[in-house]
Amino acid sequence: MKKTKVEMISLVIFFGAIWGILEASLGYLLHFIPGFIAGTIMFPIVMFILYKAYKSLGSRKAIFYVAMVAIAIKSINLLMPLPTPFKVVNPVIAMAIESLLVFVVIPMFESKKPATVVSGVVIASIGWRLAYVGYLGINLLATGFLSEQIASFNAGIEFVLYAGLLTSAFALLLVGFSQIKQIKKLDNLKVNPIVSVATLILALVLTLTI
Repeated sequence: MKKTKVEMISLVIFFGAIWGILEASLGYLLHFIPGFIAGTIMFPIVMFILYKAYKSLGSRKAIFYVAMVAIAIKSINLLMPLPTPFKVVNPVIAMAIESLLVFVVIPMFESKKPATVVSGVVIASIGWRLAYVGYLGINLLATGFLSEQIASFNAGIEFVLYAGLLTSAFALLLVGFSQIKQIKKLDNLKVNPIVSVATLILALVLTLTI
């Protein structure tokens, strides 16, 4: 059954707010563990959220709308005193790149061929990191700010290839998890607009307070 515009907007806000909540809570906690491990956790979860948003809304464009909500939530940190705006700008750029890569490979997740699904996960996991390194390189040339991911050749390889492959493995576990009957029910999720607004408010509060 085709969803109404209100139902679709409600779902976009809900999924975007869930991503925002995870960025503010899980993303914050991940700063306290080694970067190599932390970097492998968040993207597979984001991929899972965007895939479920795509399935629930029945539209690839929904991926960008959900990302816009999550990015807007994260961007309110710019209103707070920060040692450097890159503390917010870099994660926002990463979020935009992540959503773009998921948008590109999402048709591959629908394939009945396991090799195609695996390829899609690996392309997204390594591709967004490679694109992000490109952004960091441009940022270095423009501002002189050297990020740890490109501080050395080994750091770049670790971030793009090693962490990318480990991320792929975690993401494939989530792909298997998403096939569980109870989880597949999220593909037809309906969310009351009140619940969506409440989730959005929670995401904003956590972003401003954590």
